[in-house]
Amino acid sequence: MRGRRYLLARLAWTVFAAWLVLSGTFFLFVYTPDPNENLVAFGAGYAAAQEGGNVTKAQQEAVEAYREARNYDQPIHQRYLKWVTAYATFDWGVSYTYGQPVRDVVLDRGYVTALYLGPAVLLSLLVGTLAGLFSATRRRSVLDYVGRSVTYIGLGLPNFWLAQILALVLIAEFEVFELSRWNDASPTSPDNVPLLAVAGIVIAVHLIAIQTRYARSETRELLPEPFVKTLRSTGASEVGVARHVLRNASVPLVSLLFTEVLVAVMVDVFIVEAVLDVPGLGAAAYRAIESRDIGLIIGTWMLPVFVVLAGTLLQDSIKTLLDPRLQGGD
Repeated sequence: MRGRRYLLARLAWTVFAAWLVLSGTFFLFVYTPDPNENLVAFGAGYAAAQEGGNVTKAQQEAVEAYREARNYDQPIHQRYLKWVTAYATFDWGVSYTYGQPVRDVVLDRGYVTALYLGPAVLLSLLVGTLAGLFSATRRRSVLDYVGRSVTYIGLGLPNFWLAQILALVLIAEFEVFELSRWNDASPTSPDNVPLLAVAGIVIAVHLIAIQTRYARSETRELLPEPFVKTLRSTGASEVGVARHVLRNASVPLVSLLFTEVLVAVMVDVFIVEAVLDVPGLGAAAYRAIESRDIGLIIGTWMLPVFVVLAGTLLQDSIKTLLDPRLQGGD
């Protein structure tokens, strides 16, 4: 079937793209100086100076030992094969910042991020689509103007500002939670719910505004179509008309939602978690950059990339179910 060939082609492209990302990251890593070598040299030189030893020799030996422990002294092709094999099997080394395997840190912190990002996406899909449909079917009404104004405000509010305002209001006015009150024993603890809710609201505001705007635009383009006029002439209810309109608008709306979710994963979560101090993936990446933890930096970057690739493949899979042109035979 045409849909099956399309999915196989997209799957092959996803695998190829993952390989390109791994290869590109490897060569960027190889030909970029490791800043930790300077820290190692400084530490060894300082220790040698305190003991009255040869500072230069101590620095050279420390750097050589550091490079040998990380296989920097091996040929490029051997390092490349080990790199691709390790990252393809999720063997990402150990983070000295957390003292744990990078894979475990990334998965644990990614789970915290998913706790508020997932509900925000579902909320934006439901509220944004319905709000856009409602606004489009009542064009030039007071509610339409109000909805459009709220949408533009949601698009214009900076995430970091909104996160700060919500946190300050909840702390100062309602005494709901403290930013430093995070229960590390269980991310799903009731103590963590207020903070996760604020982070989810900040993400949802932006996603809802975008989904509403595009749902309104797509619906407006479909309302004058002949099939809508036919449905109404046969006495179909507004709910029935809306259902058919949404079915035809579902492909571009799903594509848009996945695009915005991927942007949120790559950008917004880092901002929100840095402001609210949520111990998620963005906060781990920020801490890794501060401490120059190369393994963790790459790990926290690779997971969003894999999410992007998997999300794109999922989007294409859903598209085959929604787009009749991909459901025909050969």
